[in-house]
Amino acid sequence: MSLDFVQPFLGLIILLVAICAERFLPLAKSYHPLTLYQLIIQNIRTRIYQANNPTWYQYLAGTLGAVLPAALVLALCFGIISFAHYPQWFAGLILYISLDFQPLKQSLAKIPSLLVHNQKSTARDILKPWLRRQTDTLSSLGIIKASIETLTLRFARHYFVIVFLYLFFGAYVALGYRLLQITRQTWSKKTPINSPLLRPVDTLIYLIEFVPIRLLCLSLILRKAIATPWQNIKKYGQFYYDKNSGWLLSAMSSTLQIQLGGPALYQKRRYAKMRISQHSLPQVTDLILSFNVINQVRFFWLILIIFLEILFVALT
Repeated sequence: MSLDFVQPFLGLIILLVAICAERFLPLAKSYHPLTLYQLIIQNIRTRIYQANNPTWYQYLAGTLGAVLPAALVLALCFGIISFAHYPQWFAGLILYISLDFQPLKQSLAKIPSLLVHNQKSTARDILKPWLRRQTDTLSSLGIIKASIETLTLRFARHYFVIVFLYLFFGAYVALGYRLLQITRQTWSKKTPINSPLLRPVDTLIYLIEFVPIRLLCLSLILRKAIATPWQNIKKYGQFYYDKNSGWLLSAMSSTLQIQLGGPALYQKRRYAKMRISQHSLPQVTDLILSFNVINQVRFFWLILIIFLEILFVALT
């Protein structure tokens, strides 16, 4: 009898188990299964990328280099799950492996205390593994901005979008998106951010995360009167170098009432990225507040998912 009661909620239970496991038992990078994939992707870039290659060749190489390895991994997972006795739990394992937000959160949580004690060098060292931009010359303000931006963007792409895709399209799509993200982050560390090699994977990622990113922005701006954040998004987010990132940073900027964005160094080259909003410059307290905002948004969506699941089971 108890098993009959649990069965309709099995999908929800597996989702909650995966989320809690990522929260309390995050996988270290040294033995994370996707670390091997990152090394493979890095070697693929070394073989296919030459800055003087024709644009069409870089488009083709970028498409095949991103899609084929991901398709091979997904085919392998499909083969394994076809013979699994508990395929739903294996899908939950895929979700657990795909989620990757807690290690970043734990690292960035140390930064406010370091800045208060004027240990900027240590704060830069903590930020360095998580950023594509150079951190060597970041001021305290730059560290705070970079931390808030990274926290916002990583929460969206390494947590929220993955859960959204898992719920609506299944574990394979969620994992596929995560693999494309790994490809983008790995290649962009040693490739100019405007390189044709990156454009195919950039386009795929943009299309996949278009809807969930905007849903997340909506939940961020619900903390304020809708009109003001929406004006911020139209004025800044729509013209940011990446619209999805621009929407996210504009929403967080409006929520915290601070300025984000601004010029940044990538591979020793300065890129004049847009400054978002005309609010005051962020302080250490704003970084602490950003953690609270992320936690509240995560709790809101978790409660909403549980409520909708219970409502769906009750009506069917």
